[in-house]
Amino acid sequence: MSKNDVPKDEETKDKAEKKKLKLPLGLIIGFFMCFLISVGASSGISFFLSSSSVTESVTGEQSVEETLKALESQIAQQQQTISKLEQESSVLKTYLRHSSSTALKNILINQEENIQAYLAVMRQGIGDLSDLVPRGTDWANEYQYRTDLALKSSLERLNLLRLLKTGEPPSQSSTDEANQDSTEQ
Repeated sequence: MSKNDVPKDEETKDKAEKKKLKLPLGLIIGFFMCFLISVGASSGISFFLSSSSVTESVTGEQSVEETLKALESQIAQQQQTISKLEQESSVLKTYLRHSSSTALKNILINQEENIQAYLAVMRQGIGDLSDLVPRGTDWANEYQYRTDLALKSSLERLNLLRLLKTGEPPSQSSTDEANQDSTEQ
């Protein structure tokens, strides 16, 4: 290798280094210009939107106030309607209490209670009669069974009538008490 070869290598290295320095400097300037343009555009858009949002917020506040007033008037109207319905409801409850269907339900309930009382007295009478008649226990047992079935049917009808009257199922304790009374007699 001669002396001339070494400087050529150094010259090519120097040129390559200069090219490297020039390329990044141009690239940096390009990025900086792009950054300035984007910041300017963002600032312009945000300024434009903020000026239009101020006018929109003023009209938006007026719209919200109008909507609030409209809602308050609707609430007042609904309160009046509710009070009228409550008054009508109390009148309807009174009418329903005194209506003929309710009276009929009460009459039927009283009849079923009377039938149950009659069956209880009949059971007692059959028991007393069986004591007086010789060999009357078989006869008494047969009729006691039939009166028990009639009493059970009457209790079921009474429960259905009470359900029809009140809309609620009868309490279990009243059903148990009635069944217990029928078996004791």
